[in-house]
Amino acid sequence: MTDDIADIVVVGAACLDVKGRLNGDIVAGTSNPGMVQISVGGCARNIAENLARLGLPTALLTAVCQDDFGRTIVHQTENAGVNTDHVLITCDRHSAAYMALLNPQGNLLVGLDDTEATLAITPEYINEHASLLANARMVMMDANVPIESTKRLLDICSIAGVPVGLDPVAFAPAQRYRNQIGAFALVTPNAVEAQALTGMPISNVEQAIRAAKQLIAQGVEIAIITMADQGLVYATSDLSGHIPAISMEIVDATGASDALTSTVLYALVNDISIDEAVRLGASAAALTLSSTETVRQDLSLESLYEQLVL
Repeated sequence: MTDDIADIVVVGAACLDVKGRLNGDIVAGTSNPGMVQISVGGCARNIAENLARLGLPTALLTAVCQDDFGRTIVHQTENAGVNTDHVLITCDRHSAAYMALLNPQGNLLVGLDDTEATLAITPEYINEHASLLANARMVMMDANVPIESTKRLLDICSIAGVPVGLDPVAFAPAQRYRNQIGAFALVTPNAVEAQALTGMPISNVEQAIRAAKQLIAQGVEIAIITMADQGLVYATSDLSGHIPAISMEIVDATGASDALTSTVLYALVNDISIDEAVRLGASAAALTLSSTETVRQDLSLESLYEQLVL
């Protein structure tokens, strides 16, 4: 991969993840028995690693501090095959971190994001990598990126004809992007984030399909809304559909949506139909749900087709 060529450029947060899984019901005001795991994470970084493990040349634009966290993030991401040459190393802010508390079934009870480091992703930093962005087949960003930097990124990609996708990350970041959502070719919220983007209630499949179609009406080309145990829905200007969740034991829900997004991106740039793309994405999410790893180290196209939702 040369400095200014990558099939997909991913922009956003790279974190150190601290995940705690309870052994039983939580007792407030005291310590609870459970299992704690520390790993490298961050929405954009996870997407980039998944793509690299699927064999797609991928570059990451993010910011970390030159501390132990930052060095670990860059080292592990580079070892996974991601081009980290353009990662901004800064000591103005500490490296980003994420804490998650999971119930005994592996589902998220509450998460805490400290992604202040992404403020270093300035319009100037985006400008410095205009050639990398303009030469990509697609750009994917997460909603941790500051709005002004996103505007510059969208301008560069619009001129170059490069489609841009958005992972809304969480409710609050999604709200910030509500007025800009029509500028994105692909949007991959969960139900809570989709509600923030559309203002529509989403508690069942029918409501989710309506929300996905609303995102299309606002200018999005492909909208995918994940709904945990209700599966996912998707829509384009021509079609919409629902894929039920795969019945399985959840080990850890962290990173499942990032795996789905990555796999859909892989499929789209390889001219795979949207129907098959979302099924491959659901397969990737299921494989990740069944693993303690935020990004499965054994992820491959072969494993996705073995798990494929029909």
